[in-house]
Amino acid sequence: MLELKSISKKFNSDIFINFSYRFDCNNIYFLRGPNGSGKSTLLKLIKGIYLCDSGEIYFDHGLNNTNNVVYIDGNSRTFFHRLTVYQNLEYFFSLQSKNQSKKTIDELLSFFKISELKNKLFSSLSQGQMQLVSIVRGLASGPKIILLDEAFSSLDSKHKKILFSYLSDFILREEALVIFTSHEDDHHGIKFKELCLN
Repeated sequence: MLELKSISKKFNSDIFINFSYRFDCNNIYFLRGPNGSGKSTLLKLIKGIYLCDSGEIYFDHGLNNTNNVVYIDGNSRTFFHRLTVYQNLEYFFSLQSKNQSKKTIDELLSFFKISELKNKLFSSLSQGQMQLVSIVRGLASGPKIILLDEAFSSLDSKHKKILFSYLSDFILREEALVIFTSHEDDHHGIKFKELCLN
């Protein structure tokens, strides 16, 4: 599904040097490591937000092809705060190249139990609600690889459990891959593989 071959990335200091790893589909991977170990950097390299200084990233649908990859973090600045939740989601949905029904948005809002938010201004939401809308936006694109960068930090226990349940079902249904980072230890009993970065 996803293979990193001898990738290197340097900012002020070396983050990765000739790093190789293979992620297999139908799995959830947990990236563990201290601050500064490169967890967020690795996810951004996979998505293509950062480019490798050397090495290659291969997907089952081609070299450096990130069309089916979604990166979700806790940054709400990418939304239009003066538009409603639904207007935001419709806008981002319209940018997707896939021919999907807009019913997907309603289904995800209902699944995450936030349908009542769709007519509220984005700026009026709590941090946790903004995070849920960001997750819905990412999942609505129909990705094959989901990268979650501290995407659980603002969620309450109920919504964390709903999200982990969705991800567990999703990887089996879509033969997909999930990679996440988290500073929390409670992962609600989901099965995952662990990759430690030092």
